[in-house]
Amino acid sequence: MQVYRKSRKGFSLVELLAVVLILAVLAAVAVPLYVSQRKSAAGRACKANLAAIASAVSAYAIRNGAYPDSIATLVGQPEGLAAVPACPLGGAYTWTTSTTGASLSCPNATAHVGYGGSASTEWQRTFPALATDSIP
Repeated sequence: MQVYRKSRKGFSLVELLAVVLILAVLAAVAVPLYVSQRKSAAGRACKANLAAIASAVSAYAIRNGAYPDSIATLVGQPEGLAAVPACPLGGAYTWTTSTTGASLSCPNATAHVGYGGSASTEWQRTFPALATDSIP
């Protein structure tokens, strides 16, 4: 007499549900961390862009005795930039000049707060009015 046994092939429903539950928990932990790291990286890149623009503006002002009219003026200058940088979160940096100096700011300053900086003032640079040279 032969006894037929069912061979067990595949996974049971409980095993599949356990795997899906574990994957859901991992995704619930990983996705917010990924989003936070992207925002933090964007904040650090924005600060680096602001520092590079500020350095190029200062060098341009020393050489020419005046601040540039726009950030695009710095492209191609000896102390300038290779291209006009933009904020990683989107938008062009704001450059304004006046008789009292100049200022540079990020359009997404409030979005960067908490991701690489504690205050929105960390996402702007101010430049004082240039002194006139009194040496003949």
